[in-house]
Amino acid sequence: MKRRILTIIIALGWLLPLSAQEITIGECVRLAREHYPLVAQYGLVERLAGLDLSDISKAWLPQGTVGAQVTWQNDVAALPDVLTRMLAQNGVEYPGLDKAQYRVGIDVAQQIWDGGRSRASRKVAETSSAVETAALDVQLYELEARVEEIYFSILLLEERITRTDKSIALVDSTLSQVRSMFRNGVAMQSDCDQIEARLLALRQQKTTLTASRESLGRILGIFIGTSLGDRKLVLPAEDAGPYATDLNPQNRLFDRTLANLTALEVGVKSSLIPTVGAFASAYYGYPGYNMFRNMQTRDLSFNFMAGIKIGWNFGALYTRSNSLDRLRLRRDRVEVERATFNFNNDVAMTESMGKIAALREVMRDDERIVRLRSSVMAAARSQLRNGVIDATALLTKLTDEELAENDLSQHRIELVKAIYNLNHLKNK
Repeated sequence: MKRRILTIIIALGWLLPLSAQEITIGECVRLAREHYPLVAQYGLVERLAGLDLSDISKAWLPQGTVGAQVTWQNDVAALPDVLTRMLAQNGVEYPGLDKAQYRVGIDVAQQIWDGGRSRASRKVAETSSAVETAALDVQLYELEARVEEIYFSILLLEERITRTDKSIALVDSTLSQVRSMFRNGVAMQSDCDQIEARLLALRQQKTTLTASRESLGRILGIFIGTSLGDRKLVLPAEDAGPYATDLNPQNRLFDRTLANLTALEVGVKSSLIPTVGAFASAYYGYPGYNMFRNMQTRDLSFNFMAGIKIGWNFGALYTRSNSLDRLRLRRDRVEVERATFNFNNDVAMTESMGKIAALREVMRDDERIVRLRSSVMAAARSQLRNGVIDATALLTKLTDEELAENDLSQHRIELVKAIYNLNHLKNK
C-alpha cells in the first residue's frame, strides 16, 4: 500500500511540472487584459464619476458668501432742505446719511426646488461615466482579437517547425542511404548533392520559422506581462466554446451613448422650469435698514432679512429648440453607426461561417491525401533502393508528402482559429 502511494506521489510530481508548462488561449487573454495599461483607466473613470456626483449632491447644501466692504459715494439719501430746517427749528437734527459707508455681513441661499436640474445632472454624470467605461471595454475587446491572432500564428509556426523537423529527419536518413548506395556504385554524386541541397534548404527554413516563432513569442509575452519561456501553447478543441460570455461591447457602447443623450435632453428641458429657493442676509455696519435713524446717528447696527425667491431664466427658450434638434441628430448618427457596425459584423460572420464550412470540407480530403502521399513516399524509398527512380523523383515525392502534411495541420489550426473568430464576432 505504501509503495502504491509513493508511486502516485512520484507520478504527480512528474505530471505537475508538465501541466505547468502549458498555457491556453483563455489564460493569455486574461493575462493580457490584466496587464494592459488601459485597465487602470477603469478606476480613474469611477473615481471621476464619484467626484462629479459628489459635487452635484452638494448643490443642495446651503450656499453662502461672507464679505466686508467700505464705500464712499458722492451723494446719499437726505431729507428735503425745507423739512430739515423745520426740524432743526424744533430742535431735531437730521444731518443725513454719511457718504462713507461700511458693512460686514453674510448672505445664505438654500435651494428648495431646482426644476429637476440636479437630477438631470446626476443622470448625465452617470451615463457619461458608463459611456467611458464601455469605450474602454471596446478597446480591450479589440485587444483580445490581437492576442488571439498572435496565439494562432504561433501555433501555425510551431506546427510548421514540427513538420519541418520530420522532413529534415527523413531527408537526412535518405541522404545517408543514398551516400551508402553511392559508395557501392549504385547512385551518383549528383543524387547525393540534390538530397543534401534539399536538407540544407529545410534547415534554413527551420531557422526562419524558429526566428519568427521566437519573435511572436516575445510579442505575446509583452502582451501577457510575462515571458512564455518553455510553456507550450495549447490548441483549443474545435468544439470548445468561447472563453467570454458577455455581449459585444460595441453594441453596449451604442446603448450607453443613447442613454447619455436622453439624459442630456432631460437636462435641456429642465432648464426651462422655474426654481424656488430660500435666502437670508445679515450684516453689521452703517447704514442699516432703518435709514431715518441712520440720518440722525452714525452708530453701527445689526440688520437681517430672509425670504423666498422664485426665478425663471427664460433665456433658455432661445436655444431650447436647437439644443434638442442637435441631440436628436446625434442620436440618429449613433443609430446609423450601430446599423453600420451590425451590417459589417453580419458580413464578417457570414464570411467566417463560409470559411469554417469550406475548411471542414477540405479537411475531409486532407487526411486521405496525407495517407496516399505517405504510401507513395514509402514506395519511392523502396524504388530508390532498387534503382528504379533517381533522387530527383524521390525529392518530388518527399515534397508532395510534406505539403500534404503541412496542409492538414494548417487547415486544422485555421479551422479552430475561424471558429474562435466567429465566437469573437458573436461573443455569445
